[in-house]
Amino acid sequence: MKLPFIVIALGAALLQVAVGSALSIHGIQPSFVLVAVYAYSITGGEARGIWNGALGGLIEDCLSGGVIGLMTSGYAIAGYIAGRAGKKVFNIGESANFGGIFIVSLVQGAYTAAILNAFKDSTEIFYMVLTFALPQALYNAVAGIFVLWLFKKQLARRVPWLRPLRPGRYRL
Repeated sequence: MKLPFIVIALGAALLQVAVGSALSIHGIQPSFVLVAVYAYSITGGEARGIWNGALGGLIEDCLSGGVIGLMTSGYAIAGYIAGRAGKKVFNIGESANFGGIFIVSLVQGAYTAAILNAFKDSTEIFYMVLTFALPQALYNAVAGIFVLWLFKKQLARRVPWLRPLRPGRYRL
């Protein structure tokens, strides 16, 4: 059974709210919604990535209590990048997913820093990227490969060229 992205994104948001503070390291929490956007975008392409990213970002905006639209637009960009990369270099291996989640999260964090800098003169982009976006991207990548590893079989079902050759074996 293939679940629609809205169900997965809401589940990821609930997981993030429930265990996010317990997993917090120096105020940085993993974004399970971004991992869900990445997972659905790499298998769905650019257009679906933009829509999934915008929906996931809207959910994040509603949870954050901040400016509506900041995460929506950032996650839409992240979904587009993941969808574009998924068509060219998708691999179900953990190292490829680590790099993909890291890059998508770093781009989204740098985008957020640039937008905040545009509206707040006191915000330094380079400082925000180094102190927040980079550690956030690393944490998202580590948490993301763990989550994607747990759902490896379900993810492979979404991608026809990754179907098992024999039970328990996948093309890499």
